[in-house]
Amino acid sequence: MEKKKKHLLFGIVIILISIGVLYFNLSLFEGGFKNMWPALLLLVGLILYIYYFSTKKKKNKPGVIFLATFIAFSSVPLFILTFTSFENISIIWPGFLLSVGLGIITVYVYGQKKKITLFLSQITIAASLLIWIIFAMRSKFGLVIGVVLLLTGAAFLARGLIREPEYDSEIETEIDAEDE
Repeated sequence: MEKKKKHLLFGIVIILISIGVLYFNLSLFEGGFKNMWPALLLLVGLILYIYYFSTKKKKNKPGVIFLATFIAFSSVPLFILTFTSFENISIIWPGFLLSVGLGIITVYVYGQKKKITLFLSQITIAASLLIWIIFAMRSKFGLVIGVVLLLTGAAFLARGLIREPEYDSEIETEIDAEDE
């Protein structure tokens, strides 16, 4: 069996095992289909991935890889809403925007490498994350986010202030001459 097929099979097996583990650990037997319907979307996304990666001429099917990614990643916020409350849609909806951005970036990675595709994915992902950060700032996690951003900025600032050792080509020339 070639390496790609082994990876594909191994990935499918791990995903199926993880779905089983989650199913048993989240007490889903009690809720039945009411709690598990987003798993059908995840399954559809996985089937589309398998179809995409098992066919030839992948670059001619950017819609399939986009749809697979969008559907699979959209199942995550739907699971969250199913296990909490659909009233949380006002906080969770950027997850669907993130799914669109991830779908666009998979089209870029596995399809034609067009700069506009990469730009659109970056804008969409950044917008969804920015919206979530704004929502989080208004919550009890706002202080934590502020501190993390402050520390991250300080780390980048410190890295920018640290001088790199200057490279002296004359010393290397002398060392090379001695080696000969």
